[in-house]
Amino acid sequence: MESGGKRKQPPAGGPSGPHFKKRQGGSGGKWQTPHYKAKMDALKGRNIEVGDVGVWVTCMRGKERQAAAELVDLCNDYGQKLYGIEPPEEDEGLASDDEGDIEASIQKELDGMKSSSGKAKKDRTFEPVRVGIECLFFVRTKQPVNPRELVEAICNDAKNCTDRQQRRSRFINRLTPVAIIGKATENGLEEVAKNVLAKHFQLAEERTGEEGNEAGGEKKEDEKKKEEDEAAPDQDSESKAAPSYAIRPTIRAHSTLKRDDVIKKVASLIAPRHKVNLSRPDKVVLIEIFQTFCGMSVVGTEWDAMKRFNIYELYEAALKRSANPSTEPTKA
Repeated sequence: MESGGKRKQPPAGGPSGPHFKKRQGGSGGKWQTPHYKAKMDALKGRNIEVGDVGVWVTCMRGKERQAAAELVDLCNDYGQKLYGIEPPEEDEGLASDDEGDIEASIQKELDGMKSSSGKAKKDRTFEPVRVGIECLFFVRTKQPVNPRELVEAICNDAKNCTDRQQRRSRFINRLTPVAIIGKATENGLEEVAKNVLAKHFQLAEERTGEEGNEAGGEKKEDEKKKEEDEAAPDQDSESKAAPSYAIRPTIRAHSTLKRDDVIKKVASLIAPRHKVNLSRPDKVVLIEIFQTFCGMSVVGTEWDAMKRFNIYELYEAALKRSANPSTEPTKA
């Protein structure tokens, strides 16, 4: 029996309610200080986001930071050469997973915000992003940079390197340009594919749409025949000019979309006049699926000739040829 007939009041929010009262501006019952909010703002943009454009980079194990520094240095040089972009005075490099480095980076960001007298910090054209997997990171690019054009220029110079002193990279392996990143779902894959493929191929829906208009039966027979006669020579030449293609997907840390399903889905969006050619395609559709993100780009036949944009192998092969000019590849 309770003395005085008094009973304790239930927690705020009823019997099933929380046992604490949330404060204004709180999250999960935790009050966010202005300093904490500033930290969170400083961390924005350090992760991959839908709509990003850039380059996936593989590198030597344990050398992610060095590889990122090499690539940012390369990108700054080629950004100036190709697009006239002035490189920044200093680069932060790849954000580390180490807690101490993150705190230091956040503090540096905050100090930069304070010293700018209220002005927003200028966005960097090339921003490396850690993704939490060894030997892999992403470099986000901004306009006017074209990732495919950038990667091709870097790889072409690596392929033609004749002096070891000219070598610009020791830790970077493969570069994969990404025209756009979307969600790694069936709908996201289709949306990204239509956006990217439309610039290089006739899409299947365009073909069916044209056939549907012709089947409408609204034109007179003589007009139809005249159009068919005029178009007949061009159809044959167009079919010959239609570039062939191959689809090359890479899937990491993802289990929802399967490789075969991805290939079938993307191929179904391309008009039948474009033929599949796995040995010597005119165009290569590169698909990069990572966790919840799906990126895509279309490159030319030079992708295979440039060792699939592996600049480490390109440098090694070029320097080997330079050291032994008599050992040019002559195998049948």
